[in-house]
Amino acid sequence: MNNRYFLVHLLVLGLTAVSIRVSAQNSSQILKITYPESRAIFQRENDNTSTIYLSGSLYQPVDSVQARVQAEVSGQGLNTNWITVQRNPQGGIFQGSLRAKGGWYQLEVQAFVKGVVTGSDTIRKVGVGEVFIITGQSNAQGFQNYGAVGAADDRVNCVNYDNSTANSLSDPPAPTFQQLTATSLIGPRGQSAWCWGYLGDLLVKQYNVPVLFINTAWQATVIKNWRESSDGQITKNIFALGTPNENFPAGMPYANLLIALRYYCSLQGLRAVLWQQGENDNVPLHSTRKAYSDDMQYIVNKTRADTERYPAWVLARSSYNEGQVSQDIIQAQNDVINTYNNNVFAGPFTDNIQIPRFDVVHFGGDGLKQLGQAWYESLNAVFFSSSRPLPPLPQPTISVACATTTNAITLSLPSLYKSYTWNSGQTTQNITITQPGIYRATLKDRVGNTYLSPVLDVQSPIRPATPTISLVSQPGKVVDNQQQICADSTLTLLANTPANSTGVWSLSTTSSISKTITLNQGGTYSLQAINVYGCKSAQPATISLTVRPKVPVPSIEQIGAYSLQAVLPTPTGGQPDLFDWRRAAEIIPQNSAVVKVIVSANYSARTRTTYALANGSNLTCYSGYSVPKAFVFDRSNGGLSVYPNPTTTGTITVETIEDLANANIDVFSLSGQQLFTTQVPLLNERKSIDLSGLAQGVYLIRVRSAGFDISRRVIVNR
Repeated sequence: MNNRYFLVHLLVLGLTAVSIRVSAQNSSQILKITYPESRAIFQRENDNTSTIYLSGSLYQPVDSVQARVQAEVSGQGLNTNWITVQRNPQGGIFQGSLRAKGGWYQLEVQAFVKGVVTGSDTIRKVGVGEVFIITGQSNAQGFQNYGAVGAADDRVNCVNYDNSTANSLSDPPAPTFQQLTATSLIGPRGQSAWCWGYLGDLLVKQYNVPVLFINTAWQATVIKNWRESSDGQITKNIFALGTPNENFPAGMPYANLLIALRYYCSLQGLRAVLWQQGENDNVPLHSTRKAYSDDMQYIVNKTRADTERYPAWVLARSSYNEGQVSQDIIQAQNDVINTYNNNVFAGPFTDNIQIPRFDVVHFGGDGLKQLGQAWYESLNAVFFSSSRPLPPLPQPTISVACATTTNAITLSLPSLYKSYTWNSGQTTQNITITQPGIYRATLKDRVGNTYLSPVLDVQSPIRPATPTISLVSQPGKVVDNQQQICADSTLTLLANTPANSTGVWSLSTTSSISKTITLNQGGTYSLQAINVYGCKSAQPATISLTVRPKVPVPSIEQIGAYSLQAVLPTPTGGQPDLFDWRRAAEIIPQNSAVVKVIVSANYSARTRTTYALANGSNLTCYSGYSVPKAFVFDRSNGGLSVYPNPTTTGTITVETIEDLANANIDVFSLSGQQLFTTQVPLLNERKSIDLSGLAQGVYLIRVRSAGFDISRRVIVNR
């Protein structure tokens, strides 16, 4: 295509630095999806399903990770249920896959610890649909300011990468994508939406799946340029002969196509390569049918040999240039299309579209829509059912282990690949790192297909500091390393560890990994911090737990008209032993072993034992409540009870129904002589009186207080 026949419109863009989707960890972050990127589209198979490969960073140890997809807009996909994509993920990463129907989705993940969701993340606009590589010459590449119309549907997307100036032979940056607007650069070389935005809208409307375009076309190329460059030869631009630009850059134009096949096709899959070329082989070259068909088939075969995959091709039948058409070029394209079992399909016949052209060869304005419509009619249901799409290839696994050296971790990749290149510069299968950062490897198989490992986001510190221990009820407050609990209770402790770590609790040969632990057995426990990379703190924190014996349940005895006594079967060793009393279900405000009761009911008691701790505090333990003791109030004694009566020891006990202040207790002979007297400041419980000095006989005992004056006979019988 002669330079005098077209305007060169170049949009000069600096190379876009592509960052991996990892942000600084915040205090509540548990996990983050790092692959795929938003707007990534995975090629569907002919059953309208594809595998979505996903991976991400973990900032806390978790038990499992689940994923699902939900339609971005109702009706634009089939929601899936949650599925477990990985159990017990290790090393600060998770990775897995799920199958989904064609659609436009939100990809959601959630992490579990002990059956509870602890964190989640979402990537919007991830698709299962159609992926196309566009290639050929300028009517495939496109230009700015020719009336290109961007895609109206958000589901039509393109690769966001510009290699039109650098002409790099290296892999592109980690892929990013954008919606295809009128002025979008369809990476790596497409110069506008051209006819592809319009085509994308038609395909999305017809099949209700998203579309991704990758454009490797190169203006002013003839088919010989593609064949020669595919063999590594320097090939010449026939329109720049004798100028400093007569040679295409090394490897070009074929190199962009090959990189797209080895890189984007590996990651996203591919439906077909769309070929729009032949105009320059008509004018000025006037190529023969055999020469063109041989070169075309050679290029098709070369893409398959260079990838050891079998991409489908769709060839436009195009030869129109400067008002001339070539049946030889058209027939050559048909020859390749009609080759048996070639996986090559007929694209649009373009020689009769927009005649005359926008310029002598290029489409423009409404002609671009006509071209898009023609491509759409070629990419019909027969094509989609007959072509053999290439699915995305599985993402390599990465293993992470704490190294034996201090503050280092080892990253390991599978041995199935020919080369390994880490973003940190190393080129070995396994590397050891000592610095925080983001690590990812690019792997290539023996023919050069590219694979991206999951991203590992290494946070500081690599080896966690020694943790401290707190009570769950008092987080952050370090507990004393000597702890005691009652036999029927537990102690729940909290491991205070760095942000990306949890605790490893150990007793003897038994250990468990958790942020908290609940203890009910005595012993010495140790705690180390372990982070998501498997590294443990150099020193443990320890705590010694003493479990006090079970407090015995008392029995209840009635020892007087108004008194019940709690009796322990064995001593507790506590200081002192008190009791909680209960009348039916009601707690009564008494805690001594003997209590005064004046209400008929069932009474029970529990033992309350207090132990002094080394730090000066106390531990109180409780028994269960005793078997209830029935008490029946006896009104027959008139409010004063004296027992035993008769007494054989000379000692009697006095109880009153009322609590008496400043009560006088007097003992008289039957003749009225006062033989004994005492005053009790508060007579609210039974009172023992020693009458052992009296001779055997009958006596009167009198109890007096304000509003109370009752006497009883008492017999001393030795």
